[in-house]
Amino acid sequence: MVFAVIALLAALLLPAFSRAKALAQRTTCQNHLRQIGLGLVMYVSDFRAYPPLWDDSASQVCFEKLLPYYPLVWTNTSWHCPTYLARNGLIFYHVHDRPGSYCYNWRGIANGWGPGCPEYVYQLQLGLGHRSRDMAHSVQEPEVRVPSEMYTVADVRAAVDGYMDTDVKPAVEKKGVLGNPKMMPWTFVPGTEELPPPHQMGYDVLFADGHVALVSRSDYLFPPRTAHNWNRDNQPHPEAWAPRNRWAVQN
Repeated sequence: MVFAVIALLAALLLPAFSRAKALAQRTTCQNHLRQIGLGLVMYVSDFRAYPPLWDDSASQVCFEKLLPYYPLVWTNTSWHCPTYLARNGLIFYHVHDRPGSYCYNWRGIANGWGPGCPEYVYQLQLGLGHRSRDMAHSVQEPEVRVPSEMYTVADVRAAVDGYMDTDVKPAVEKKGVLGNPKMMPWTFVPGTEELPPPHQMGYDVLFADGHVALVSRSDYLFPPRTAHNWNRDNQPHPEAWAPRNRWAVQN
């Protein structure tokens, strides 16, 4: 009888503990994004421009540009979303890859969707910038027409994957979850196992004005509802959308 009562209590309490843990993780994630947001707002205030995803001249990703304002290196686990870490999310700096828990809105909704994507889509610059050499100028502060509505940084859409660590000899394959630092609006390549959203079927998103909100997956990845949030001119640009069979959310 005692064991039965204990088992019943455990069954009742475990869901509550699970919800409390998920809430704590989301709160921590949102606090991290607010700190990144403060750093980004101060950077823009100083330079009147947004950092590109990748700065060729300094060999830096955008998050490293924020170090003077948010003095925590992005390769430090304390910088990352705890849900990503709990899923065995990989964090490393490599010449070709820099996976982590947050991604940057580099090209807006005009992120190419792979084979068959028209060249003009790749030429559109609707986000905050990819590489410094690809742009005639940095994305200036006034170019973000509605800061309170534009996505800048968000939880990554993580995938189960692995990579070969060639920085050690012999090279070692590391298994885990990879988060692409590029914000991705479309489906992943076939065969890639995408994980569910990290927080209550949604993603924590940092907007250009510095506020953070939880955006449901059904809104975040459905262009008719939120394409304008991806683009710095606050327009949906349907000419840049992938074919419907490449949409991650269909309705």
